[in-house]
Amino acid sequence: RIDEGKIKIIKTPTVLDELIDSVMVKFHKRYPQQEVYLDLPEDIIIIPMDAILIEQVIVNLLENCVLHADGMTKIWLIVTEDGDQVKFSVEDDGAGIKESVLPRMFDGSFQSEDGKESDSKRNMGIGLSVCKSIIDAHRGKVWAENKIDGGAKISFTLPLEEEEQNGD
Repeated sequence: RIDEGKIKIIKTPTVLDELIDSVMVKFHKRYPQQEVYLDLPEDIIIIPMDAILIEQVIVNLLENCVLHADGMTKIWLIVTEDGDQVKFSVEDDGAGIKESVLPRMFDGSFQSEDGKESDSKRNMGIGLSVCKSIIDAHRGKVWAENKIDGGAKISFTLPLEEEEQNGD
């Protein structure tokens, strides 16, 4: 339903540090050996969001690094405040994302080009198209890119202020 845009998001003020703590606990239960390097603002930041859904998005992005980033040895979760929004970025030092894949990563139709199963039985996370739907429902943006020095970076923004949602 959320992927079809038919669910209304109930946002509550969420402290960034508490969100990240929850994300890291959940991620490390599944991947206890995988370190995640955090770069977070020093200030206390409160963001209006559905914390459970945003937590799922971040955990999914971290898990995708473990499951799909060939050659990955490090993962970073970087959060920055940028004017009236907060930017979340998950970066790795793996092989990066094929340029042909980047434009359609979030459209829900992407399938592995090498014919491999996408670990669907092992990875009980949510797909990138659902992540995009969650971010869209929060009036944010999501995108992927390759880092110049190698690896991939998936970022999304969330507004710091609640917007009036007119019944769209």
